[in-house]
Amino acid sequence: MRKLLIATLAVCLGFAATADAARYNHARHLGSTRLSHAENDVDVLRFRSCRSDVHAIQLRTSRGQVEIERLWVRYANGERDTLSVRDRIAKGGSTRWIDLRGGKRCIAEIGIIGDTERSRDQARVDIWAR
Repeated sequence: MRKLLIATLAVCLGFAATADAARYNHARHLGSTRLSHAENDVDVLRFRSCRSDVHAIQLRTSRGQVEIERLWVRYANGERDTLSVRDRIAKGGSTRWIDLRGGKRCIAEIGIIGDTERSRDQARVDIWAR
């Protein structure tokens, strides 16, 4: 009887840990912008209502290669973090997950400084959060 109880408890804890990990790793799309060929183009993605419970962001590209110099995140409380990315992202590629300072935050806007490289078209940058 005791072995059955321990086995049942282990299974329940395993499901709980898996559900928590899945919720933590679940990425959601925040929005998109396009970077021009101009050196250090600045594009800002603003939200009407803040995007809550975000602890990391990732940039993914399509329609061209981009070079990201920096990005900033402005939170609903007015604080602003400037994050040095300095990353060249190939078409269809992505950055690493960039952790935000202070844990889960409510984001009001995200600004990207960078440009499209080696493409006839403007590259599209999708911003994802988890």
